[in-house]
Amino acid sequence: MTDLSPIETLVLTLHDIGAVQFGRFRLHSGRESRIYIDLRLLVSFPTALRQATAVYAGVLAALDYDLLAATPLAGLPIGTALCLELDRPLIYPRKTAKSYGTGKNIEGRWSIGQTVVVIDDLITSGDSVLETIASVKAAGLHVHDAVVLIDREQGGREMLEQQGYGVHPVMTLRQMLEHLVAHGRLSGPQRDEVLMSLGLI
Repeated sequence: MTDLSPIETLVLTLHDIGAVQFGRFRLHSGRESRIYIDLRLLVSFPTALRQATAVYAGVLAALDYDLLAATPLAGLPIGTALCLELDRPLIYPRKTAKSYGTGKNIEGRWSIGQTVVVIDDLITSGDSVLETIASVKAAGLHVHDAVVLIDREQGGREMLEQQGYGVHPVMTLRQMLEHLVAHGRLSGPQRDEVLMSLGLI
């Protein structure tokens, strides 16, 4: 058997740990989907988190930035792992500003004028990335790019790109499904059902 790419290995690991499941699921938007992706599980599987960190690092190597900015809360474990792996500072906006102490909206240390790259687990509508961009820009930081593990291809990437931001997914939902089909984890008809449920075919 040929050696697997880091992305293929990660896709199979995500399936193994139950971070990618197939069935019938009600999404936050109210739509029904035949796939559910729960990347918050990564924190319970150190090997999977290391694999994810490595593929994020590959994408980040091509970008110019001073700080990582993780979305709350999904991006924070990944951002922390990348901070340690890349030796780059991390900041993150709070869901709500502190009502005590310094009253900060953003945790960590930065200087006005620095450039951040936003880290999130996946992109669907793009709202969580956009909220983080707004928070860090309000603090005097510059944002040009966001990196996510999976683009669910539901319009979020296009929305952010129309506003002038670069969105760099490690993989798209379709690419992930193709890897699962290639390795016998999913049949072709099942893949098509998933894509149809999301309006992608």
